[in-house]
Amino acid sequence: MNHQDQDSERFRHSELHQAAVDFFFLQNHCYPRESALEWVGNRYQLTRIERDFLNRGVFSQEAALRRRAKRCAGSSWQEKTLMVDGHNVHITIESALGGALLLLSNDGALRDLAGRSSRFSLTETSEMAMDLLFSLLDELRPGKVVFLFDAPLSRSGQMAEGYRQRMKKLGIAGSARAVPVPEREFNYRECVIASSDRAVLDASTEWLDLARWALDAHLSWWPALDFSHLTRTSAQPAPLLGPVHYS
Repeated sequence: MNHQDQDSERFRHSELHQAAVDFFFLQNHCYPRESALEWVGNRYQLTRIERDFLNRGVFSQEAALRRRAKRCAGSSWQEKTLMVDGHNVHITIESALGGALLLLSNDGALRDLAGRSSRFSLTETSEMAMDLLFSLLDELRPGKVVFLFDAPLSRSGQMAEGYRQRMKKLGIAGSARAVPVPEREFNYRECVIASSDRAVLDASTEWLDLARWALDAHLSWWPALDFSHLTRTSAQPAPLLGPVHYS
């Protein structure tokens, strides 16, 4: 990559961060999310994937802090059943192994932009992702783990079987199965949920970012973008230059 390309890449990175600040500002002032994303995207001439970064990575201060407050720390969660949003966690780990873009959202969750859920298939990298995840679980030794996979997705039954085999081999109590809608089967009140899906986090009493834990423990990685700084300060970002008009 020549210096001109590097400068252009840095410029887009800077533009996206400023767009994130503006989008964060609008969310904190209760502007409709979809309209605010469109306005900011047009203002900074963001590409589709750049808009997706904002949509998956930037939330209002209230929403972000609410989710962060429910995120598990320490080891007390191991006394409860861990219910895992199977494809959500697995695809994030596999995306990292495959070099796909990852972002740290301001609500504390690690998310991918692979967009692979509807066309997911088992590969050698899938096996590597399972090995990485179970290396962590073998170290943590949770009391019970329940993996729920999206049955409508291709190879979900085969995926669940691969997880069951690894659980049996390591002596990890629990189950792994494919169900029509995992979100409807989570015990949000009594269990700890492993996911980065924002609707799941909002419904959970406690959650943990299992994919990030696995990556932190066994892989050198870094996010393409980190929006976590948006929620570290109580100060509001600078207001937008000029009014916001919606048609």
